[in-house]
Amino acid sequence: MELPFRAMCIDDADRPGDIPTSQWLKVKRLYTVIDMKRLLMQGGKIGFKLAEINLAGCAPYEFYLSDRFAVVFDQKIIAQLELNQLLEEAIKEEENEKFIRETDPGTGA
Repeated sequence: MELPFRAMCIDDADRPGDIPTSQWLKVKRLYTVIDMKRLLMQGGKIGFKLAEINLAGCAPYEFYLSDRFAVVFDQKIIAQLELNQLLEEAIKEEENEKFIRETDPGTGA
């Protein structure tokens, strides 16, 4: 498989305690795989290194297990997933801004 490629997280369960939530996967998110490696300590399973999340400081973890992902080849599907992700982020941002307006008397709400 040629790098980089896109993959969607399908399993974000069982986060190791050594990896903070800020550096953990989110299910239904699209990621860019920039490196792959056979992980001997994991019984020879394949690991993915992602462009979007840096695992620096999370030793011994350097890669995410590939079985947590579904590789996406169809460009139309990738575009739709990216649009859905942007929409989701915009909705959350609007909800946060609304909450701030409603709870902060300094905003004039």
